[in-house]
Amino acid sequence: MRVRTLTGGSRLRAGALLVLNVVGLMAFLWPFALPAFTGGNENHHADGPVVLLVLLVCLGTLLFVELGRGGMGPKAVALLGVLGAAMVALRLPGFVAGFSAMFIIVLVAGNAFGPSFGFLLGAVGTFASGLFIGGLGPWLPFQMVAVGWVGMGAGLLPRSGSWGVRIWALAAYGVIAGYLFGALMNLWSWPFLTAGTAVSWSPDATAAENLRHYLTFYAATSFVWDTFRAVGNCVLVLALGRPLLGALDRAARRMRLEVGDDMNMTGPAMPVVREGAVDVEDPAAVLGGTRGVPVGR
Repeated sequence: MRVRTLTGGSRLRAGALLVLNVVGLMAFLWPFALPAFTGGNENHHADGPVVLLVLLVCLGTLLFVELGRGGMGPKAVALLGVLGAAMVALRLPGFVAGFSAMFIIVLVAGNAFGPSFGFLLGAVGTFASGLFIGGLGPWLPFQMVAVGWVGMGAGLLPRSGSWGVRIWALAAYGVIAGYLFGALMNLWSWPFLTAGTAVSWSPDATAAENLRHYLTFYAATSFVWDTFRAVGNCVLVLALGRPLLGALDRAARRMRLEVGDDMNMTGPAMPVVREGAVDVEDPAAVLGGTRGVPVGR
């Protein structure tokens, strides 16, 4: 068993990823933990820009580190930019209820390259698409984190077995992620929008009562909307998942970016990326994943 020693760049990268996830989690949860401070901060108008600034600083730091030796390398960062541009292009036509075709990029790229790459792509692509479609507002940093978590989850899916098993697992995850994304995004505004109503969050209510209030609110306002996203994700993965994953595989080979495949390993996997003649960490390894570019079957 080999033991991986984190370099200075690796520690900085892991720290930036940790800060990104902690900031995102705290941004969603602080109104529930500190209800006394929610007054005058309707829909995160006061703290939303601060959260966005912290996320952008961490993302910029992370991408800068990834460009250097010991990171993903400039070719992988360039691929991140290309896939982010694809997200922008697929988001420009708009939404069909809660469905947007940009999620197919996040799902397949996260599954192909691992949770770290999936989170980065989701966050960067969502920010870029927000700039192009005019979707700038206090909701943007929450969307960045939520879409990033969708990509991270796709990268954590098991990859052993046949293509059929992998595609169906990703399609099933697309359905689950479609609903969870909507349920999570509701939390950024729920404590403010429903104050004083029968479906509002109350610091004096029990956890079970607040959960019942939220489920009622979600069923009334978001369930049908999110069903379009869940079904759309599933259909796109089943229709386009394999060719898109194959295209990512071929692109990685042309870039001489080979991600160690753990499917045939019996011991603990230590994924390694080779970019040219330089061995660097797999972006998935930062978050403990063992993902890699799939070898075409």
